[in-house]
Amino acid sequence: MTSRRILFLSLIPITMIGIYIFLLGVNIPFWDQWEVVPLLMKKQQGVLSFADLFAQHNEHRPFFPRLIWLTLSGFTHYNVNVELWINLLIAVGTFVFVAGRVMKTWDRLGISTPPLMIPLMSLLVFNLGQRESWLQGFQTVMFLGVACVIVGIFILAENASWSSFFVAIVLGIIANYSMANGLLYWPIGLIVLFITTSKELRLIRIALWVICGGLCIGLFLSGWTSGGHLNFDYVFSHILEWFIWLLNFLGAPLMTLWYVAWIFGSISIGLYILIIGHVIRTDQWRPLIPYFAIVLFILFTALTISFGRMEMGMPQSVVPRYLTMSVWYWVSLLALLPLLNMKSLYQYLLYSLLTISLVFLMIGGGWRGYVSLHQRMLPAYQAARSGQTISEDVLAKIFPSPKDIRAQIDFLRENKLSAWSEIR
Repeated sequence: MTSRRILFLSLIPITMIGIYIFLLGVNIPFWDQWEVVPLLMKKQQGVLSFADLFAQHNEHRPFFPRLIWLTLSGFTHYNVNVELWINLLIAVGTFVFVAGRVMKTWDRLGISTPPLMIPLMSLLVFNLGQRESWLQGFQTVMFLGVACVIVGIFILAENASWSSFFVAIVLGIIANYSMANGLLYWPIGLIVLFITTSKELRLIRIALWVICGGLCIGLFLSGWTSGGHLNFDYVFSHILEWFIWLLNFLGAPLMTLWYVAWIFGSISIGLYILIIGHVIRTDQWRPLIPYFAIVLFILFTALTISFGRMEMGMPQSVVPRYLTMSVWYWVSLLALLPLLNMKSLYQYLLYSLLTISLVFLMIGGGWRGYVSLHQRMLPAYQAARSGQTISEDVLAKIFPSPKDIRAQIDFLRENKLSAWSEIR
């Protein structure tokens, strides 16, 4: 298959996400996105402070996403849909970067790969199974954080110049202050540095890494609280349920039904065991370090999320917004699968299973997003755009405590922001 056809097929899922955002994106804050409006109010009053930008939201300190949202608001009258396009742009940039590195890895190892592998990765990353992420501007937290972690890991593994090393540190800072699990970047990066850095540079780079990482983690945790979400006792008293929960989390990028996802999670674990065995036998591990580091990042992410969310039930393990992170677990798996040199029949069956699952997830996720998100936000948007007062019932669909955002709605209306900028 020619490179043009591969490019064309890879662009199809990206284009479908773009069409989905264009058709279903609703220009009104939804759920967590309402936390941005008080920042806009303080910005207008001239009292916005560093502490406001650094403040904790759930478990995160989304300092850099807040900078992006506030900057965009000044150019777009706080059009939330612009944030959706920024999220898509970040995802495209991350995918292009990783796809380029994957193809270089295959060339370096002399691996013959199925021609549809890159388009399959595209279908995995740009899938409507992540419907919450594609229709909520707040997900910049995940898109930006994951992008920085992935790019930073590859840069570290390449043992490149000092300038690249400092770029990796900057990416770690951005990840750290985008999403809470960005904290994991520092210990995982330390492992990558220890394995890949030359003896002449290892000591100084590890020392700098530990200092920068320690400062970032310490500042992040200063005054940080879990919000009562962490429940270790519950997890350790339900070990079997916890194991299934983790398998569901890992399998969700292929199927978001909690009673099915664990099957795909189990398949992935089995494939990784075969890959690790092959790598040990052939001693091909060095070019594959970034992929295993990404897998380690997702595994630790799954563990940390399980401690805070498992008590909410098994469906919580397959929440669509988590797929923005866990899809990269499967991208790494697809990058490593050609190492196994499977028989044509097994290869055909496996890739067919993955493709069929992703196509069904794209269709089902797209429909669920239309029903559970677009239709839920639309009444409030229509009321605002027509200049009508939004009722309590309608407001409750876009924020759990309608009374808490009445002042914010007045601010948006008076300043003609978000949906209120479209009043004719």
